[in-house]
Amino acid sequence: MSKKKSKEKLLEDLIQMQKNIEIKVKVQDSLIKSMQLLIQNEGLHFQVIGNFPYPIAIFERNGMLIMANHILLQRANIKPDDVKAGKINFLSRITNENFAVLEAVEDIFLGETTLLKNLVEPLSMFVRDDFIPNHSDDYESAVFFPVVESNDNISHGAMMLMK
Repeated sequence: MSKKKSKEKLLEDLIQMQKNIEIKVKVQDSLIKSMQLLIQNEGLHFQVIGNFPYPIAIFERNGMLIMANHILLQRANIKPDDVKAGKINFLSRITNENFAVLEAVEDIFLGETTLLKNLVEPLSMFVRDDFIPNHSDDYESAVFFPVVESNDNISHGAMMLMK
């Protein structure tokens, strides 16, 4: 293969990768907008969040969980009563490795959506001190987005962990 053809092939590959990235970003944006709309229309405690296949947390500005779906409850060994009693504050468990989470949460309440990748054991921010998971934490990414009320006020933040 000549140099010119290999450069052309490389350029074609780069263009295809860029197109794939753009498609992925559009899908993620669509997922977030759909989730926001569902929350806005149905309220925080509806079945779609509860049965979603990835861990989802809904929280206040200070990091206090007000809702966690069944996957997050199960994987982090959180008792629903602990969430109801305001005992789970994931911001108090941020490590140096996951410090970007703090900025992402701050940005939520400015109306921003953030995707963080290569997080170190993000599930550990929710795990109770007296629980050691017997499974590997295979979640490495998280998307943070605002929960907007019908009057466009940001009432809560949401985080969805992803593999």
